[in-house]
Amino acid sequence: MKPGKVFNARTLAPEDVSVRGQGQCFELIKSGNYAEGMTATEIHLTGNASPKGSKGCDTLIFVRSGTASLEIIGSDIDNSVQVSAGSAVHINSDESFFWSNGNELAALEVSIPITGPFARKQSSPTEIFQRHVKQGASNKGAATGSREFEVLFDAKNGSSAATMFIGFIPPSGAPDHYHLYDEICHIVSGVGSVVVDGENQEISTGSTFSVTPRLLHSVVNSGNEDLWLLGVFRPQGSPAAAYYPDGRPAPGYVETD
Repeated sequence: MKPGKVFNARTLAPEDVSVRGQGQCFELIKSGNYAEGMTATEIHLTGNASPKGSKGCDTLIFVRSGTASLEIIGSDIDNSVQVSAGSAVHINSDESFFWSNGNELAALEVSIPITGPFARKQSSPTEIFQRHVKQGASNKGAATGSREFEVLFDAKNGSSAATMFIGFIPPSGAPDHYHLYDEICHIVSGVGSVVVDGENQEISTGSTFSVTPRLLHSVVNSGNEDLWLLGVFRPQGSPAAAYYPDGRPAPGYVETD
Protein backbone atom coordinates (compact mmCIF):
# COMPACT_ATOMS: atom_id res chain seq x y z
CA MET A 1 0.00 0.00 0.00
CA LYS A 2 1.54 3.31 -1.07
CA PRO A 3 2.04 5.59 1.97
CA GLY A 4 0.03 8.78 1.72
CA LYS A 5 -2.41 7.47 -0.91
CA VAL A 6 -5.99 8.35 0.01
CA PHE A 7 -8.67 5.63 0.06
CA ASN A 8 -12.41 5.98 0.55
CA ALA A 9 -15.17 3.39 0.92
CA ARG A 10 -17.08 5.06 -1.93
CA THR A 11 -14.30 4.49 -4.45
CA LEU A 12 -12.85 1.07 -3.50
CA ALA A 13 -12.61 -1.74 -6.04
CA PRO A 14 -15.15 -4.60 -5.60
CA GLU A 15 -12.43 -7.00 -4.43
CA ASP A 16 -11.80 -4.74 -1.42
CA VAL A 17 -15.42 -4.94 -0.25
CA SER A 18 -16.80 -7.93 1.66
CA VAL A 19 -19.91 -8.88 3.63
CA ARG A 20 -19.95 -9.67 7.35
CA GLY A 21 -23.50 -10.63 8.25
CA GLN A 22 -25.63 -7.57 7.53
CA GLY A 23 -22.58 -5.35 7.35
CA GLN A 24 -20.39 -4.24 4.47
CA CYS A 25 -16.64 -4.18 5.16
CA PHE A 26 -14.29 -1.92 3.21
CA GLU A 27 -10.58 -2.77 3.36
CA LEU A 28 -9.10 0.72 3.31
CA ILE A 29 -5.54 0.07 4.46
CA LYS A 30 -3.90 -3.32 3.85
CA SER A 31 -0.52 -4.46 5.14
CA GLY A 32 0.82 -4.81 1.58
CA ASN A 33 4.52 -5.62 1.57
CA TYR A 34 4.98 -4.59 5.20
CA ALA A 35 5.58 -7.28 7.83
CA GLU A 36 3.37 -6.86 10.91
CA GLY A 37 1.60 -3.93 9.26
CA MET A 38 -1.40 -2.13 10.74
CA THR A 39 -4.63 -2.44 8.74
CA ALA A 40 -7.88 -0.45 8.67
CA THR A 41 -11.38 -1.63 7.78
CA GLU A 42 -14.50 0.52 7.66
CA ILE A 43 -17.79 -1.22 8.45
CA HIS A 44 -21.25 0.00 7.48
CA LEU A 45 -24.03 -1.79 9.31
CA THR A 46 -27.79 -1.84 9.70
CA GLY A 47 -28.51 -5.03 11.65
CA ASN A 48 -26.04 -7.63 12.92
CA ALA A 49 -22.53 -8.58 11.80
CA SER A 50 -20.84 -11.97 12.10
CA PRO A 51 -18.02 -12.36 14.65
CA LYS A 52 -14.49 -11.22 13.93
CA GLY A 53 -11.43 -12.55 15.72
CA SER A 54 -8.66 -10.31 16.98
CA LYS A 55 -6.01 -13.01 17.51
CA GLY A 56 -2.46 -11.71 17.29
CA CYS A 57 -3.69 -8.11 17.06
CA ASP A 58 -5.16 -5.49 19.30
CA THR A 59 -8.10 -3.74 17.64
CA LEU A 60 -8.97 -0.08 18.20
CA ILE A 61 -12.43 0.94 16.98
CA PHE A 62 -13.90 4.39 16.40
CA VAL A 63 -17.57 5.05 15.61
CA ARG A 64 -17.98 7.87 13.11
CA SER A 65 -21.79 7.82 12.98
CA GLY A 66 -24.83 5.74 13.90
CA THR A 67 -25.37 3.39 16.85
CA ALA A 68 -24.89 -0.30 17.66
CA SER A 69 -24.10 -2.81 20.38
CA LEU A 70 -20.57 -4.22 20.38
CA GLU A 71 -20.38 -7.69 21.91
CA ILE A 72 -16.95 -8.92 23.08
CA ILE A 73 -16.28 -12.65 23.38
CA GLY A 74 -13.56 -14.06 25.62
CA SER A 75 -13.57 -11.39 28.32
CA ASP A 76 -15.39 -10.67 31.56
CA ILE A 77 -14.56 -6.95 31.28
CA ASP A 78 -17.39 -4.91 29.74
CA ASN A 79 -18.39 -7.68 27.35
CA SER A 80 -21.26 -5.63 25.92
CA VAL A 81 -20.83 -1.97 24.97
CA GLN A 82 -23.41 0.43 23.57
CA VAL A 83 -21.73 2.74 21.07
CA SER A 84 -22.65 5.89 19.16
CA ALA A 85 -20.86 8.62 17.23
CA GLY A 86 -17.59 9.47 19.00
CA SER A 87 -17.28 6.13 20.82
CA ALA A 88 -13.88 4.40 20.85
CA VAL A 89 -13.40 0.78 21.95
CA HIS A 90 -10.33 -1.35 22.71
CA ILE A 91 -10.42 -5.09 21.85
CA ASN A 92 -7.59 -7.25 23.20
CA SER A 93 -5.77 -9.78 21.04
CA ASP A 94 -7.30 -12.83 22.76
CA GLU A 95 -10.86 -11.60 22.21
CA SER A 96 -13.41 -11.78 19.40
CA PHE A 97 -16.20 -9.32 18.77
CA PHE A 98 -19.35 -8.80 16.77
CA TRP A 99 -21.72 -5.93 16.10
CA SER A 100 -25.46 -6.16 16.75
CA ASN A 101 -28.48 -3.85 16.43
CA GLY A 102 -26.63 -1.59 14.03
CA ASN A 103 -28.49 1.56 13.07
CA GLU A 104 -26.76 3.34 10.17
CA LEU A 105 -23.41 2.51 11.78
CA ALA A 106 -20.16 3.69 10.19
CA ALA A 107 -17.10 2.62 12.19
CA LEU A 108 -13.39 2.16 11.63
CA GLU A 109 -11.62 -0.97 12.91
CA VAL A 110 -7.81 -0.66 13.10
CA SER A 111 -5.83 -3.85 13.74
CA ILE A 112 -2.40 -3.50 15.37
CA PRO A 113 -0.20 -6.64 15.40
CA ILE A 114 1.26 -7.37 18.85
CA THR A 115 3.23 -10.56 18.12
CA GLY A 116 6.50 -10.79 16.24
CA PRO A 117 9.82 -9.01 16.83
CA PHE A 118 8.78 -5.59 15.49
CA ALA A 119 5.51 -5.49 17.43
CA ARG A 120 7.16 -6.58 20.68
CA LYS A 121 9.71 -3.80 20.32
CA GLN A 122 6.89 -1.23 19.92
CA SER A 123 5.01 -2.34 23.04
CA SER A 124 4.85 -0.11 26.14
CA PRO A 125 3.94 -0.85 29.77
CA THR A 126 0.32 0.01 30.50
CA GLU A 127 -1.62 1.30 33.49
CA ILE A 128 -5.37 0.65 33.87
CA PHE A 129 -7.42 -1.07 31.16
CA GLN A 130 -10.33 0.92 29.79
CA ARG A 131 -12.69 -0.73 27.32
CA HIS A 132 -14.73 2.22 26.08
CA VAL A 133 -14.13 5.97 25.93
CA LYS A 134 -16.09 8.83 24.41
CA GLN A 135 -14.60 11.60 22.33
CA GLY A 136 -15.01 14.93 24.14
CA ALA A 137 -14.43 13.50 27.63
CA SER A 138 -10.69 14.31 27.83
CA ASN A 139 -8.75 17.56 27.81
CA LYS A 140 -7.20 18.76 24.55
CA GLY A 141 -3.49 19.19 23.99
CA ALA A 142 -1.56 21.41 21.56
CA ALA A 143 0.03 19.98 18.43
CA THR A 144 1.70 21.39 15.31
CA GLY A 145 0.93 25.10 14.84
CA SER A 146 -2.54 26.02 16.12
CA ARG A 147 -3.82 22.46 16.01
CA GLU A 148 -5.20 20.60 19.00
CA PHE A 149 -5.72 16.92 19.78
CA GLU A 150 -7.56 14.65 22.22
CA VAL A 151 -6.09 11.25 23.12
CA LEU A 152 -8.63 8.42 23.24
CA PHE A 153 -6.35 5.43 23.91
CA ASP A 154 -2.70 5.05 24.87
CA ALA A 155 -0.65 3.25 27.54
CA LYS A 156 -2.34 5.24 30.30
CA ASN A 157 -5.63 3.42 29.72
CA GLY A 158 -4.40 0.05 28.51
CA SER A 159 -3.25 0.34 24.90
CA SER A 160 0.33 -0.94 24.87
CA ALA A 161 0.63 -1.15 21.09
CA ALA A 162 -0.68 2.17 19.77
CA THR A 163 -2.19 5.59 20.46
CA MET A 164 -5.60 6.62 19.11
CA PHE A 165 -6.43 10.33 19.05
CA ILE A 166 -8.63 12.94 17.38
CA GLY A 167 -6.81 15.93 15.89
CA PHE A 168 -8.65 19.22 15.35
CA ILE A 169 -7.20 21.17 12.42
CA PRO A 170 -8.44 24.76 11.97
CA PRO A 171 -8.96 26.31 8.51
CA SER A 172 -5.41 26.81 7.29
CA GLY A 173 -2.51 25.48 5.33
CA ALA A 174 0.36 23.67 7.02
CA PRO A 175 4.06 23.21 6.32
CA ASP A 176 5.50 19.81 5.55
CA HIS A 177 6.40 17.81 8.64
CA TYR A 178 7.13 14.24 9.63
CA HIS A 179 6.83 11.85 12.57
CA LEU A 180 8.92 8.95 13.82
CA TYR A 181 5.85 6.78 14.24
CA ASP A 182 3.77 4.71 11.80
CA GLU A 183 0.23 6.10 11.45
CA ILE A 184 -3.20 5.50 9.92
CA CYS A 185 -5.32 8.65 9.47
CA HIS A 186 -9.10 8.76 8.97
CA ILE A 187 -11.17 11.91 8.37
CA VAL A 188 -14.08 12.06 10.82
CA SER A 189 -15.47 15.34 9.49
CA GLY A 190 -14.43 18.25 7.32
CA VAL A 191 -12.82 18.79 3.92
CA GLY A 192 -9.33 19.55 2.74
CA SER A 193 -6.34 17.87 1.18
CA VAL A 194 -3.27 15.85 2.05
CA VAL A 195 -0.03 16.60 0.24
CA VAL A 196 2.65 13.93 -0.15
CA ASP A 197 5.59 14.17 -2.57
CA GLY A 198 4.03 17.20 -4.25
CA GLU A 199 0.75 15.38 -4.94
CA ASN A 200 -2.34 17.12 -3.61
CA GLN A 201 -5.20 14.70 -2.87
CA GLU A 202 -8.66 15.81 -1.76
CA ILE A 203 -9.95 14.46 1.55
CA SER A 204 -13.41 14.49 3.15
CA THR A 205 -15.40 12.49 5.70
CA GLY A 206 -14.34 8.84 5.46
CA SER A 207 -11.05 9.44 3.62
CA THR A 208 -8.24 7.26 4.97
CA PHE A 209 -4.48 7.18 4.36
CA SER A 210 -1.31 5.85 5.98
CA VAL A 211 1.84 7.75 6.93
CA THR A 212 5.10 5.87 7.40
CA PRO A 213 7.92 7.15 9.65
CA ARG A 214 9.83 10.16 8.25
CA LEU A 215 7.38 10.63 5.35
CA LEU A 216 7.02 14.37 4.67
CA HIS A 217 3.35 15.32 4.48
CA SER A 218 0.89 18.08 5.26
CA VAL A 219 -2.85 18.17 5.89
CA VAL A 220 -4.70 21.30 4.77
CA ASN A 221 -8.17 22.27 5.96
CA SER A 222 -9.96 24.07 3.10
CA GLY A 223 -13.30 24.35 4.93
CA ASN A 224 -14.75 26.94 7.28
CA GLU A 225 -14.77 24.70 10.38
CA ASP A 226 -12.25 22.45 12.09
CA LEU A 227 -11.26 19.31 10.21
CA TRP A 228 -11.41 16.32 12.56
CA LEU A 229 -8.73 13.69 11.91
CA LEU A 230 -8.64 10.33 13.69
CA GLY A 231 -5.10 9.02 14.04
CA VAL A 232 -3.82 5.63 15.20
CA PHE A 233 -0.06 5.37 15.50
CA ARG A 234 2.66 3.15 16.94
CA PRO A 235 4.70 3.10 19.05
CA GLN A 236 2.26 4.84 21.35
CA GLY A 237 3.16 8.32 22.56
CA SER A 238 2.23 11.94 21.99
CA PRO A 239 0.53 13.14 18.76
CA ALA A 240 2.57 16.34 19.18
CA ALA A 241 5.86 14.57 18.38
CA ALA A 242 6.50 16.15 14.96
CA TYR A 243 9.47 17.60 13.05
CA TYR A 244 10.02 19.98 10.15
CA PRO A 245 12.06 18.81 7.12
CA ASP A 246 15.30 20.21 8.56
CA GLY A 247 14.80 18.22 11.78
CA ARG A 248 13.62 21.12 13.94
CA PRO A 249 10.86 20.12 16.40
CA ALA A 250 7.52 21.60 15.36
CA PRO A 251 5.66 23.95 17.78
CA GLY A 252 3.95 21.95 20.50
CA TYR A 253 6.55 19.19 20.13
CA VAL A 254 6.56 16.62 22.91
CA GLU A 255 9.40 14.09 23.21
CA THR A 256 8.36 10.42 23.16
CA ASP A 257 10.30 7.35 24.13
